[in-house]
Amino acid sequence: MIPRAVRKFFSLLLKCSYQVTTIKSARQVIDALNAEGSDIDIILTEVDLSMTKGMKLLKYIMRNNELRRIPVIMMSAQDEVSIVVKCLRLGAADYLVKPLRTNELLNLWTHMWRRRREHG
Repeated sequence: MIPRAVRKFFSLLLKCSYQVTTIKSARQVIDALNAEGSDIDIILTEVDLSMTKGMKLLKYIMRNNELRRIPVIMMSAQDEVSIVVKCLRLGAADYLVKPLRTNELLNLWTHMWRRRREHG
């Protein structure tokens, strides 16, 4: 079962006209990236409480030359500067603090556009 907060977020993204796929585990994200990486425009991922899974996923993506073209947006209810800086240093395109607002989601496409321009 998908948690209520995720359903709400999913619904908000759909209202903003994004095509959305939800994946429950970091392992499944990696499998999806390996299978469909060229078709994925952006990754929104949670910085989990222990920070290990979210950071490991970000590191995996940034080490892969094919996948690093995909902007990774980290999000969390934690707004500690040290966590934000760590995510950005590891290669995240942005860090969003929850609860997310519609205007933040509407502007996600700018990350895709910017990354595509940088990587040709």
